[in-house]
Amino acid sequence: MLLPPPFFPDTALRKPSTDLGQATAALAILCLTSFRAQTPGRCAKALKAQVAAHINNPDRDQAVPLISWGYHQLWHGDITRSTLDKWFGDEPVMIWHRSFHEMIGNTASFELLGVSEKDVETPHEADWANGHFWENGLAALVPRMPFLLQPDRYKVGMQSFVEMLHRGGVTAAMDMGVWGVGDPVGEARLIHAIMDTQEAPARLMLTPIITVFLSRGLSPEQAWEQVESCNASHSDRVMFDNHFKLMMDGAIFSGLSHYSFPVYKDGYAGQWMAPVEVTYSYAETFWNAGYQLHAHTNGAASAEVLIDFVRRVQAQNPRIDHRFTLEHFAYTTEDQVNQMHALGMLGSANPYYQYILADVYADQWLGEGRARNMVPLGALKREGMRFGLHSDCPVAPLIPLTLAWAAVNRTTINGNKNAEAQKVSVDDALRAITIDAAWLMRMED
Repeated sequence: MLLPPPFFPDTALRKPSTDLGQATAALAILCLTSFRAQTPGRCAKALKAQVAAHINNPDRDQAVPLISWGYHQLWHGDITRSTLDKWFGDEPVMIWHRSFHEMIGNTASFELLGVSEKDVETPHEADWANGHFWENGLAALVPRMPFLLQPDRYKVGMQSFVEMLHRGGVTAAMDMGVWGVGDPVGEARLIHAIMDTQEAPARLMLTPIITVFLSRGLSPEQAWEQVESCNASHSDRVMFDNHFKLMMDGAIFSGLSHYSFPVYKDGYAGQWMAPVEVTYSYAETFWNAGYQLHAHTNGAASAEVLIDFVRRVQAQNPRIDHRFTLEHFAYTTEDQVNQMHALGMLGSANPYYQYILADVYADQWLGEGRARNMVPLGALKREGMRFGLHSDCPVAPLIPLTLAWAAVNRTTINGNKNAEAQKVSVDDALRAITIDAAWLMRMED
């Protein structure tokens, strides 16, 4: 479905970094979030209304399933292939999880895309019977969805994204997952085509991501060669600048982040995005090449492994002012923050997590202690560390001052208060969306 939503869901927000592939895709499909459909019944009603409008659209593309983004099981209940089959029969329908790390489809959608059970024999992150694909399992789906990079459709998303940058007062953004939809050259060309011709005064820093290369079976050295070839493709608006992103654990919104004891309330510990030593081999290669490394890291167990990575790369090739950045910062311990500071690491945090997730995660997944201390910015401040705030758009709206508000007030969507000790001052929050965000991007001068 090709209709961009008139505004982003939830309430408002932004960051110095975003995920452009996610953002442009979401802006070119329908939205179904916990704020437009807060209960299972409302979710079903909203999705059925979207499908009805799609069926009645004379201009719809018969080769593209309806895709609605924003589903979350803790708000909307369990939805599986059989649920969608029952609701929509032969009409191809898919729902993209709020985390952007999961998809669920009905039988008709898989038939339309040409996906069969044989395609999911290798990925462990796929449940064919229930039509559920998550994390690395998405590699079985995304290559069958070339319409995500269809130029006219992608441009709709990009143009909306640029308008959001302008409206939010964002003058520099960092794409923390370029090439995530599978066509590096084509995606970069489309980004340039829009950004280089816009009047909005915004620059975009592109950051290649490890999962693209892992899904293609490339070695760290082969990945580095491909990334190096892109560093020369600068314009005044779009640039690569020796940044590379690792993926440690799974998505916080999906309940796949990796935690130490006491893990999740049901005993689940979380998921690694790749074998730890494979991820380390990429870290070492790009570290030795002088890159600034960023790592998607949400749970305390993941933070522990990442901190060990930094010790190891420093031991074999010491660097100063490396600015190795822990991205998202959903949960760490005070001791881990102390170690990060000692190693010269930085934190780029999404304070929206505690605003939207703390209440329901306290009840369903993590318990009160960890849920109320999500995004512990106060710990970073007490250590005297620089930090930035980000939206991970479309995970949170692209408005910097709402990020600052969330970090300062630590109030949940239901009006409850999270840990007071993790608050930061207004001045700290404003620095985190301006000069300190620029520091994280190496754009402070």
